[in-house]
Amino acid sequence: MATVTEGMVIDRVNRNDQPIGLIHRDEVFTKQASFRVVHDLVFNSRGELLVQQLASTRTRHPGYWGSSVAAYLFAGESYEAAAERRLSEELGVYNLPLRYVGKTSMVDQGSDKFIGVFAATSDGPFHFDKGHIERIEFLPRNVIHELQASGGRAFTPTFLRVLSFYESKM
Repeated sequence: MATVTEGMVIDRVNRNDQPIGLIHRDEVFTKQASFRVVHDLVFNSRGELLVQQLASTRTRHPGYWGSSVAAYLFAGESYEAAAERRLSEELGVYNLPLRYVGKTSMVDQGSDKFIGVFAATSDGPFHFDKGHIERIEFLPRNVIHELQASGGRAFTPTFLRVLSFYESKM
């Protein structure tokens, strides 16, 4: 298994999400390169969404809350493979059926970011990566929206985009 690091090699893509070369993950924003990520939204049996608080040691958005799972795709990796890989790496969950919701995009610091979105249902248990994640919790989506609107909790811009995209597909 390849190692997830800031210097990992990922696909640089064009505005149509087609690979056009390789780039190190830590160069994406300085070179304003287009790239791919995946987000998994894990719901429990009550329909609440698992959100994670990013560790305070993270380079981007330390302490912010985000998707259940998020990952850059390795060079040559499919959205589905990245979604499955990172589910096991971040939450310690294996063989969980993932449903492809679709693909969305956004501009992130001058780079086009393509986001594959997947959904799954699990009540755990979860064994999360404490070097990457501060804590996790299930929240009803309406509470997430209330926290975001009131400023009671900081959410990553990508998570807010992914949640909006997911809700538009329901």
